[in-house]
Amino acid sequence: MNSFKGLMKKEWLIGKNALLWLLVAQAGLVFISFLVSRYWEVAGLFYMCTWLIIMMHPLIMILLILGCLSSDGKTQLWIYNPQSAGMLLGCKLLISMVFQMVSIIFSSCLVFVASTIPVSYFQADFQVENSLGIMGLLKVDAFMLMVSIVIAVFLLFLWVVYHALAQVHSIKHLRWLFVSALCIGIIMLRDSIVNTAFYQKLDEIWLIPAMSGSSMNMSEFKLELYLEGGGNISLLTSGLDVIGLVLLFLAACWLLDRKIEV
Repeated sequence: MNSFKGLMKKEWLIGKNALLWLLVAQAGLVFISFLVSRYWEVAGLFYMCTWLIIMMHPLIMILLILGCLSSDGKTQLWIYNPQSAGMLLGCKLLISMVFQMVSIIFSSCLVFVASTIPVSYFQADFQVENSLGIMGLLKVDAFMLMVSIVIAVFLLFLWVVYHALAQVHSIKHLRWLFVSALCIGIIMLRDSIVNTAFYQKLDEIWLIPAMSGSSMNMSEFKLELYLEGGGNISLLTSGLDVIGLVLLFLAACWLLDRKIEV
């Protein structure tokens, strides 16, 4: 437990400045869009920029996990650290999730504050319909967090595979091609499984509503933003997806335990 706390503290110290600058950049983007929208009298620009900071969070998660991985990769800590690969990778994944949650909650607060500003302050004839409330924002946050975790685990697995292939000297300079093919292959395999009749039947079991009744519609000339939730999510197939992510994580840990060079 002390080792885990130590690793988490190390990851926090390494990434806290990046998190701070990320929050400052979000607030800066909203403030700049506020001034520009007020000056040009284009309300849609302001509202779209506030939503943009939420929609870009999967990309933020990618940058966070890559930053955590490269920080130890440069020092070859993977080779000399006595801790298990599960603890090393788990700490990086967990701290990235913590940073992601802080960032997405902060961006949601910005969106909520922005939604309280009267549209007429920017543009008299602009229309905003069915604005999302707090519950709607929380549902969007949860969805973006889940998408970000999926991407992070998948990226983590591909990163470990890439460096594991460095031990095969005959393909060392072409490993990016093998990793790209592996990435495409895994995506195509999942798509083929999802489209089978058997999986479709499983997808109809243990359904729960997903973001029902949450929508927002904004339009002015060609500037539009439309968000609408609906449909159901199967707990059964979602559980299968979780198992797949766990298997990818365990595979990455197994490869890393072989003390790959990075």
